[in-house]
Amino acid sequence: RLSAEILSLAEQRPNPLGEREIVLRGLAIPAIEHLGATRDAYDAIDFTDNRITRLENFPRLQRLSSLFMSGNVVEGIDAKNLAQNVPNLETLVLTDNRISGLHEVSNIGSGCSKLQFLSLVGNPVTRRQHYRLFVINKIPTLKVLDFTKVKQSERDRAKRLAASAAGAALEGDVRLEAREAAKTFVPGEGRSAEESFVTNFTPQQKAHIRQMVANASSPAEIERIEAAVKRGELPDGIETVPSTKNSEPVSVSPASEPEGDDSSSKRKTDDIHIRGNGATDAKRKRISDQ
Repeated sequence: RLSAEILSLAEQRPNPLGEREIVLRGLAIPAIEHLGATRDAYDAIDFTDNRITRLENFPRLQRLSSLFMSGNVVEGIDAKNLAQNVPNLETLVLTDNRISGLHEVSNIGSGCSKLQFLSLVGNPVTRRQHYRLFVINKIPTLKVLDFTKVKQSERDRAKRLAASAAGAALEGDVRLEAREAAKTFVPGEGRSAEESFVTNFTPQQKAHIRQMVANASSPAEIERIEAAVKRGELPDGIETVPSTKNSEPVSVSPASEPEGDDSSSKRKTDDIHIRGNGATDAKRKRISDQ
């Protein structure tokens, strides 16, 4: 996870454009957070080669003008957050991500009113019909799209497309995409708790999460743990993980057994036996089976 400590230790340098840049490459960061610790001291942030799924959760960063996000798994953009908190963004590099809907292009246009350089190379959306003209129409401030200069002739064609019947049909499809995405997306959450559990936590943290699930007293408590895991966060109650040299996660049983009982040695540390009602057991199984 991105923390204030990681930010304080990160490389800081002038980049080839002469901008003051903080480098956060290749740290397996799952989400944007704690950037307020930078105190708005950078013109550029390099998030290349992480696991970020969504552009969101930016604090007020008026100085930030360049954002490098290549090689992540970005699928969506929080337009309102960008518009309010990163109002001066001019360069956005999203090469090799997972943006597939043209409605996300509209979100970029709404959130980045001063954007001049945009790269979506390697995203599924680039294969959509009228992709380039749609982007140029939605982001009129663009000067370079996918490393190719935007020509005046393209701007004229983009305007003609937007005014045509084909453009109206395309806009209808985009609005439908946006509505469908709104039905399934919850801000701040990854694609699934299972995927987040596998990729975002250490073996010791996983063991403690399993133990919290096993000790949960109600389905509501399990849902709270699952929601935190889905966001890539440790659930409340796990502050630190014990690090004794030979420690291993212990299994959880309804009642402790007498010391010296031979049956206790047969229990496997990763096999958590939980008793409860069917609904609660099903929720527990989502995480404990990982």
